[in-house]
Amino acid sequence: MSKPLVNFIVRGFQFLFGVVILGLSVSMIRDHHWGSLPSILGYAAAVGGITIVGSWIGIAASFVSFLEGPAGLIVDGFVAILNAAGGIAMAVKLNGVKCEDNNSVSNAEKLVNNDILNGGCEDGYCWNLVNGGNVNKILSLCKESQADTVFMFLVVVLMAVAAVFTFLRMRKGY
Repeated sequence: MSKPLVNFIVRGFQFLFGVVILGLSVSMIRDHHWGSLPSILGYAAAVGGITIVGSWIGIAASFVSFLEGPAGLIVDGFVAILNAAGGIAMAVKLNGVKCEDNNSVSNAEKLVNNDILNGGCEDGYCWNLVNGGNVNKILSLCKESQADTVFMFLVVVLMAVAAVFTFLRMRKGY
């Protein structure tokens, strides 16, 4: 990173985004009750945790010269790749669903049949429909998963910014 203040700002946002990703993912995990947990939820929680650790390493780079330069770029690249993969996987898993009750049969089917939104299914019955038939719960989980996806992509952009500053510092040689 070029300047400590810029590094602290970037790493602060990275930490904040990591906490949001982890929190949203754990919230969605806690709302899954039947059947096996969709793997994307566990992966998203892990990505949030790794993003937080990456922010700590980035802050440590201000004090430990070994973590500056190529080592820092590798850590940031790893965090960016994990977040990009998680964001893409979550977006694919959402399958273009709209998080609104718009009386569309096709959208309602996508919402109900999505295993990260329905709380798990057993014998043809899904948790979030059987237990109160709460459509608002499914819509809430849908919005959480969309927010999770957006924050993963924001971390990718943030890591690109961090890489540019690190590259510029390496190029100047200080």
